[in-house]
Amino acid sequence: MRIAVDPTAAQPAELLDRNEFTSFDVAVPAGSSVADLSAVLGPVGELDAEGEDVAAAHVRVSIEWLRRTAHAEGADAGWDEQFERMLAYAESKGWVADGTVRAHVVVD
Repeated sequence: MRIAVDPTAAQPAELLDRNEFTSFDVAVPAGSSVADLSAVLGPVGELDAEGEDVAAAHVRVSIEWLRRTAHAEGADAGWDEQFERMLAYAESKGWVADGTVRAHVVVD
C-alpha cells in the first residue's frame, strides 16, 4: 500500500495500491521537505520526523483514513480482512498506536 503525497497537487494525498498488503509507505516527490510534507498531511496523519531529512521520516497514518479512503475507492469486503492482517503484523512490530499505523517515507 502506498500513499502518494505531493504538496503541489490539487489533491495532495492519494491512496495507491490499496490491495498491496505486504508493504506500506508514503511517497513524496524529490525536493520535498519535512515542512512540505507536514503541511499537507491533514486527515491522512501526522509526521514523525527528527531533523530535516524527509527520507528518514515516518508518517503516523490514520487507520480510519485508510479504511474510509479504500472503501470510497471501491475496496470489497475481503479488503477489511486483509487489512486487519496487515495491522496485526504492524502491531507485532510496534508500529500501531493511538489509531495510527507507522509508514516510512520514500522519496520518488
